[in-house]
Amino acid sequence: MSDTIYVAFATQKGGAGKSTLTALVASYLRYVEGVEVAVIDCDNTQHSMNVYREHDLLVTNENPRLKRIMHKFYLTHKIKPYQILMTSPGDAVKVAEDFVKAGNNPKVIFFDITGTINNRDIVNLIAKMHYIFVPITTETGEMASSISFANNVYNRMITTGQSSIREMRLVWNKVNSRDKPRLCEIIDNYMEKLGLSSLDTVLVKSNKFEKDGTETGNGAIFRSTMLPPDKRLMKGSNLEELVKEIRAIIKV
Repeated sequence: MSDTIYVAFATQKGGAGKSTLTALVASYLRYVEGVEVAVIDCDNTQHSMNVYREHDLLVTNENPRLKRIMHKFYLTHKIKPYQILMTSPGDAVKVAEDFVKAGNNPKVIFFDITGTINNRDIVNLIAKMHYIFVPITTETGEMASSISFANNVYNRMITTGQSSIREMRLVWNKVNSRDKPRLCEIIDNYMEKLGLSSLDTVLVKSNKFEKDGTETGNGAIFRSTMLPPDKRLMKGSNLEELVKEIRAIIKV
């Protein structure tokens, strides 16, 4: 097997932003920093990453401005969009291995996973990840779910040595600016007692993370599986800082 790194943004409850973070980080690595990546969409309850890609294709085809931007980008950089492969959790690792054996050489393969520890296929898949990043928000239910998920992975897989997981970190996402210094610190201290820790980077709550283009208009795109985020929206997003911190951890 190659030196490809398996990475997942995983939770067991929708709403924390795992698919959005997967798209943002994968696209930034590929289209801004030139890292070869691929995505395995194995959330077969909704296949969010494939939905994102289909939307990107639609708005680009229908919006002349976006079509020009994309044509110029790919002509200039001479690259192709990273591949998004749909499958089930049980087949995800084999799909990744076959993708590499076919002559592809991604540095990182992101897995978009339905987060649960009650399904054997998903448990086995999570155990085969090299790095796991667990999105956590300040919404009470989502926060409790993310901590519970991370705690289970830590105790059942990492501490027992019965997995390929090298490191797991939580990622504060959708945080109101006024909550950041107070609430995050309190929860971080609590998680530390459980053996868990979060990244230093905190992503604040902002509608820019949902900006994915429309069939008409001149609005800037931030989340896309086919283009880098618009530079006008990067300020204050902390996406660059997030990717830098993740790269330091996964060593790519």
